[in-house]
Amino acid sequence: MNPWWSRRSRVLRWWPAPACLVAAAALSQLGATDCGGGITRDPGFDLWCGQLLCAWKVEHGDVRRVATWHEADSGVELVDADTAIEQFTPVDHLDGTCIRFDLIADVAETAQAELSIDIYGDGTVERTYPIPTAHWRPVSYAFAVKPPFTGIRFEIAKRGTGRAVVARMRAVLAKGSCAGLPQIDGGPAPLAALCTTAADCASGICAINDFFGTLRCSGCDLTHRCPGGQVCGFAEPGPAERAVPITCVAASARVTGEQCVGDLECATGICSHRICSACRPETACGAVACEPAYAPGPYLCAPGQHAAARGAPCASNDDCASSACAGPERRQCLDGRSCATDANCPVDDSLVPGPCTTVGIQGGSCN
Repeated sequence: MNPWWSRRSRVLRWWPAPACLVAAAALSQLGATDCGGGITRDPGFDLWCGQLLCAWKVEHGDVRRVATWHEADSGVELVDADTAIEQFTPVDHLDGTCIRFDLIADVAETAQAELSIDIYGDGTVERTYPIPTAHWRPVSYAFAVKPPFTGIRFEIAKRGTGRAVVARMRAVLAKGSCAGLPQIDGGPAPLAALCTTAADCASGICAINDFFGTLRCSGCDLTHRCPGGQVCGFAEPGPAERAVPITCVAASARVTGEQCVGDLECATGICSHRICSACRPETACGAVACEPAYAPGPYLCAPGQHAAARGAPCASNDDCASSACAGPERRQCLDGRSCATDANCPVDDSLVPGPCTTVGIQGGSCN
């Protein structure tokens, strides 16, 4: 098998070349698209975490799993008079700019249901499509999005007391289906969104964001300096569908194990491989090697060898001669960003987020 790089998560990882980027059940009644075109997770509303959908977030109101026209299919009923569910998908203009949204719905005349499109997932709805009142009627919408863009939030909402159930929903890339359609413009892009020129960004700065030369909207760069006491560095992670933002942050505020752009962000004064570290691998630590404590993690002197003295930086108990490293745990995604749950991490090519893993101790010090 040939190696294949997962571009969607922007993490350099090697996998066997897949037959299809996204596996999904064929929606024969809706006109299934070619394999690999799906951009939403759980198109059949099959994944439930207790009483809630796993892949869709309930914005407000209540939902429940219900039967549909076929015993093998389930749907989601929007129960309350004002109910909405949403999913923020990481599709961007590099994937495609023409999208088709298919679903089957059972909507009573006393209910008003609609599909909303929110480019960037910033809360501003750029386009709304009514879902017609019908009994298990397939409906389809095609729309084009003006590039560049990064991420789309899909919202399905119901108002009114009548029954509204949706099932077999799927959004797909649909090249060639948007000829003549006006493009939806998401407006100026937020920090960490893809860009091609400064004019694309709300910040007015489009700069290289990573080792791969990706251009993203930033709050600062080499020609746009930060005010006194601040440096150009990584902010706290935002939506997982975008990269970690680069903007003006407090100098020397990041501790060992946190992400960094440059030395001035780190309390140690050392940013190695974009992680605040205690040493640099090219200069080593005298007689011992300077190596990462975990991947991707901070560079320490002889990590895991119980060699560090009291007060020395550490990332685990195994780094310390005392076998005691004090500090809060470090949880991070595969791309190195901090996280609390899997939902904070970029998705893989199956559109599954995570994992958010405990990797060590952040800003640790040997006791």
